[in-house]
Amino acid sequence: MANSSRWQTKDIIELVGIAAVVLSLLLLAYEVRQSNRIAQATTTYEVNRDINQFNELGYSSPEAAALLIKFRDGSQLTDVEAMQLQLMARRFLNLWGVQENAYENGLLTNEQIEMTKADVISVTTVFPALKNVLLSLIMEQPELRESYVLQPLVSELPAEAAEL
Repeated sequence: MANSSRWQTKDIIELVGIAAVVLSLLLLAYEVRQSNRIAQATTTYEVNRDINQFNELGYSSPEAAALLIKFRDGSQLTDVEAMQLQLMARRFLNLWGVQENAYENGLLTNEQIEMTKADVISVTTVFPALKNVLLSLIMEQPELRESYVLQPLVSELPAEAAEL
């Protein structure tokens, strides 16, 4: 008799232990999910903050706005303005690359990466001079041709350049 009650006590202890492990795993899964949501929200906030800072520069600085107008209408650029355009193109490539990297690491949603791709189209439509610089940078850096968000630009490369 004593032996059967020992088995029952042992079985109960094992069940309690298993239940504790399962509950711990469920709690851990919940915490990981919450951490991922926080990371996604933080990443989205940081990306939007960076874009907003750029937009703010355009409307708060008459000099920056004048330069953006030159980039839009294709006016003749000075050497300094051409360098600014080159740096602006690199900045956009970095920004879009960071967003794509965040997406690949689960920190941006499908909707957000599609918005980034749409941003590539929008920015390059509004600023044709910038688009030309971006295309030349993509031609110089073949690894950029693998970027999902840059595909609208890659599709515009001359056929011989796209194959390199």
